[in-house]
Amino acid sequence: MRDTDEIVSIIDGYFGDMIERVVVEHGYDVDLNEEYYDLLSYITRNLIRTWFRGKNPTLEEVERKVKYIKTRYPRRLNMLLSYLVSRYVRMRNKIYGIQRDRRDLW
Repeated sequence: MRDTDEIVSIIDGYFGDMIERVVVEHGYDVDLNEEYYDLLSYITRNLIRTWFRGKNPTLEEVERKVKYIKTRYPRRLNMLLSYLVSRYVRMRNKIYGIQRDRRDLW
């Protein structure tokens, strides 16, 4: 992927507030102060891989797609971001050996 930091900043500019809102509203176990960039990078990689099918998009293509999705499909985007945050939490917990059960949340 070319210009990774620029693509991450585009995603952050358009979806940053939505990502933070999803984490807070759903109570995901993510420390936004420490893990935000890792979470944002994970979401960006998955969105680019899905939307562009593994190709290297230009910054203009990414921005055009992001604007289109945000204005045309905001509810679907919210669900997608929630799904990606939950997958990030699951992946992070496997890597660091944290095993949580749903009963821990009650």
